[in-house]
Amino acid sequence: MKMQGLSLETIPPIHIPFRFFLTAPWMGIVAGLALLLGSDQAFSSQWTPELRAVTHLLTLGFMAMVMLGAMFQLVPVISGHLIPGGTKVAGLVHVLLSVGVLLLVAGFYWQAYALMGWAALLLLLAFAVFLLALATLLRHRIGGDSIFSIRFAALALLTTVGLGLWLSASYAGLTTPPALANKATVHMAWGIGGWVLLLVMGASYQVIPMFHVTPSYPSLLARGLPTTVFVSLLTLTLVQLPEVQALAVLAFCAAAMTYAIFSIHLLGQRKRKLADITARFWRLSLVCLLLSALLATGLYFTDDPLPSPGIRHQLQVVLGTLMIYGFAISVIMGMLQKIVPFLSYLHLQRSCLSNFALLKTLPHMGEIIPASRSRWQFNLHIAALLTLLAGITTDQATTPAAILVTADFAWLSFSLISATALYHNTAQRITSSGG
Repeated sequence: MKMQGLSLETIPPIHIPFRFFLTAPWMGIVAGLALLLGSDQAFSSQWTPELRAVTHLLTLGFMAMVMLGAMFQLVPVISGHLIPGGTKVAGLVHVLLSVGVLLLVAGFYWQAYALMGWAALLLLLAFAVFLLALATLLRHRIGGDSIFSIRFAALALLTTVGLGLWLSASYAGLTTPPALANKATVHMAWGIGGWVLLLVMGASYQVIPMFHVTPSYPSLLARGLPTTVFVSLLTLTLVQLPEVQALAVLAFCAAAMTYAIFSIHLLGQRKRKLADITARFWRLSLVCLLLSALLATGLYFTDDPLPSPGIRHQLQVVLGTLMIYGFAISVIMGMLQKIVPFLSYLHLQRSCLSNFALLKTLPHMGEIIPASRSRWQFNLHIAALLTLLAGITTDQATTPAAILVTADFAWLSFSLISATALYHNTAQRITSSGG
């Protein structure tokens, strides 16, 4: 494991990221249940109440929950500086985000748009508190390529939140919607194509070489790709000239494909050739990103030559599923299989500094989340992804997809709860032994 460039002296308390990690799978479970109890026509359009509710449970409830928890952990270790406020800021962000997401999803699912005003307020506070705390670090010239991409990710998050809150307020009748063409599409592009992709890029520059013992990303590529992604999204949002937008789409998709192909190539250069479930999650994620970029290019540059508009709508839902469940959730689930055991062992190791003899009694990382449990997670996730894609074309697959999505996140929750219990039991044993 390569840990050059990490500042382990500034590692925050373990309960800060873990509260986010433990909450996130329950949002996925609720998403699966919402799909199970909803209409068989949930996939008939990307704008059905059920699909919008499920989308926001997965993006805000699961993805953003894990990503904020990871940033509370990752940024201090990379930058060498703790995020100001520590436990208090993390606790406040966690509560505001959790309640805000549930209110927003309830508003979508039951079309109770009055709830969205309250949801918008809570989510605004959650992300404002987080971004203000993060800004105190990111404004300094600290960190390397990872922090460079994370800065863009923070700006993309700010844009995503602003557009999302504006749209939520317009649903609640509090304001007029933003004067942008394809408002919801622009919002999703900044969220998935901006915030998520840029943050995954920034994290991968650190965790792929570290956990998988690969060569590092070339700095020119590591900085050029996030710059291209961000500038392309900014151009698509602000410039309405068709020729300029076409160039921006091409640049964005080319950057995404280049990142996916190079990262797959990098994983192929792993020095440790042992079977690794996290590497499988990474490859699945990157293949889905590659397919998403190809599909997005095709949809943008084909002027409805398809047999019917319905097929085009289905392909748009396929694109969203590949990006959200295939790309983003795959890589998050994979990284959790590594990050949670690593953090648990690191904190337990530090608690043994006054009694080195206790180091021999610590569970190794492979015991905290066993490989067999991670293999089950990967198999469940693949099955859920494939049935979700099938559910877009046939209503008969909706119920199996909902069951498998629920099982996917329930298994993740079981793994994380078991790992946390093992950590706490070991930590109590160390304390009682005078560690």
